[in-house]
Amino acid sequence: MRIYIIVSVVFFSNCIHEAQAQSGVGLPVQFIQFFKTYSLINPASIGKDSSIEFSTGNKSLTGAFSGVRTFYANANVQLNARGKNKSKHVLGLTFTNDKEGSFINRNRASLVYAFHLPISRKSTVSAGVAAGFINYSYKASNISAGGSAFAPNADIGLWIHRSNFNMGVSGNQILASKLTPIDETYTIERHYNLIADRTFLLGPYLTLTPAFVFRWYEEQYYNADLALILVIQDNVTTALTYKYNRGISVSGGLEDIKVGGSMFKLMFSYYFPLGGVTNYNPAAYELSLRFVPGAHRRSGSYGDSDEEQEDE
Repeated sequence: MRIYIIVSVVFFSNCIHEAQAQSGVGLPVQFIQFFKTYSLINPASIGKDSSIEFSTGNKSLTGAFSGVRTFYANANVQLNARGKNKSKHVLGLTFTNDKEGSFINRNRASLVYAFHLPISRKSTVSAGVAAGFINYSYKASNISAGGSAFAPNADIGLWIHRSNFNMGVSGNQILASKLTPIDETYTIERHYNLIADRTFLLGPYLTLTPAFVFRWYEEQYYNADLALILVIQDNVTTALTYKYNRGISVSGGLEDIKVGGSMFKLMFSYYFPLGGVTNYNPAAYELSLRFVPGAHRRSGSYGDSDEEQEDE
């Protein structure tokens, strides 16, 4: 029975590795709430909404794949405080852990830097870089030896930010390293991302934000997600996301939860594969939390307007 369990875990890991992290090419997991994880995709986006912030989240597969989950945590802080319409230097840390059962772990950690330069009264352009490492490790079992391998990693990005608009392009895993923790070699594939969102004011207490992310490497592989995010009274958020040719997800959460002088954001999502659950397209759920301590918010939620930005 014990051998059967081990064989089953290895089998499922091989199947879902493609689903979660694109095993042959070592691409990072994409989160359901991509509009909450811009800092993991584009290093230039850190610090766009607040001078200090912390965020974390967890994506887990369901059913037979419930042992597969990906966790992230990041934090960033503005290094200089020169006031309004001044250049800003932001430093951050990011960490992700992709775990498949009890045997497979993939870790990523980076130090992130972004430079923000105002180009008009309402607009800022920023450039960012992330540098760190990737680690793939396999725990030994009765039927397989264990192993671990490290490789350097780097991301670069450009970002344009207004209170109601964001757009950025990034190059990720630009070193294109290779990892061989045991028998299989993984290529940490260089790839590119395009992100954009735009907030529209539908009424005094209602905004709608279409958000889009497109990721590609070479010509034979790409994927795209499109989200429609509705915010009611700056406090309640609902979202519907379509993953091109794969599935849809629904999300709900709370924005601007104030505790003392601090602010929290919380969101839950569930992903439904189109055409039913398969080894390469399982159902999943995700939970995210963001924390901004004290009065460190600059321009934040999807409900902010250009006028509010000017009045700061």
